[in-house]
Amino acid sequence: MKRFASLATAAALVLLPSLAAAQNILIVNGSSGTSEPGTTSLITSNLKTLHEAVGNIVTVVSDIPADFSGFAQIWDIRFDEDFALTAGQQTSYLGYLQGGGRIFLMGENSAFATRNSSIFSFIAAAGGGTVGFNNSCAFTQTVQAPFNGPNVVSSVGYNSPGCFDGTGTGQWITNGSPTSGAGVAWTTGTLANASAGALTSILDVNFMQGDVGDDSQNLTKNLIGFVNNPPPPPNVVPEPATYVLMATGFAGLLALRRRRTSSKV
Repeated sequence: MKRFASLATAAALVLLPSLAAAQNILIVNGSSGTSEPGTTSLITSNLKTLHEAVGNIVTVVSDIPADFSGFAQIWDIRFDEDFALTAGQQTSYLGYLQGGGRIFLMGENSAFATRNSSIFSFIAAAGGGTVGFNNSCAFTQTVQAPFNGPNVVSSVGYNSPGCFDGTGTGQWITNGSPTSGAGVAWTTGTLANASAGALTSILDVNFMQGDVGDDSQNLTKNLIGFVNNPPPPPNVVPEPATYVLMATGFAGLLALRRRRTSSKV
C-alpha cells in the first residue's frame, strides 16, 4: 500500500507544474508622482520583500513601461488620482492579460474616485462584468477562500478602504456584505475578453504596509500565492483529457513497478 501511495504521489508531481518556480515580477509604484511618498515606500518595500521570500525576482519602476516582455505578473500599486488608467494603458494591460499575464490593481477609498473609476472601466473591458463603488464599506471584513490560507486569516481590519458593489464574474477577496467588499479577484477563465489572464484588485493601500497587523500581512502573502498560481474557476473539473493523462501516468508507473518486481524473481 505504501509503494502504491508513493507511485500516486510521483504521478501527481509529474502532472503538476512546479509551484516553487521563480517568476519575474514588475511593480509599478508611481514613486515619481505620488502624493504620499512614505506610504508608497512602505508598500513597495513590503511587497518586494514578500515576493522575494517565495523566490520571485522583482523589478520596481515608477511608471508603466512600454514593454511587458519577460514579466509573469504586474503589480500596479499606484493609488493617486493622477494615476487613473488612460485608454492607452488599459489597452496595453488588456493585451497583457490576453497573453496570459496576471495583474494586481490597487485602488483606494472614495477620495480617489478617478483612479477607482478607471479600474472599474478596465474590469469591464477585460470582460469581468460591471462593477462600481459602494459607499457602505465596513472597515473589518471577512477574508474569503482561498485568500484565507495557507497563512491563516479569517478577517482583516482595513484603515480606510473603498469597496466594490459586487464581484462581476469574479469572486470576493474580502467583503463585509454580499454587495460590499474591498477586494475582488478574477482567476483564469473568468474574464470573457482575456480568459488566459488573471486580475485582482483591492481598494486599499495601507493593508500592504509592512508595519500593519498579522491579518494584513497574511492576506498579502495569500494574495501573492493566488497571483503566482491562479486556481481554476470555482466548480470547474479537469477536462476529460486530463483524466486520460492521469490514468495513463498511473498505468505506466504500475507497469514499471511490475516489470521491476518480476525481474527480481
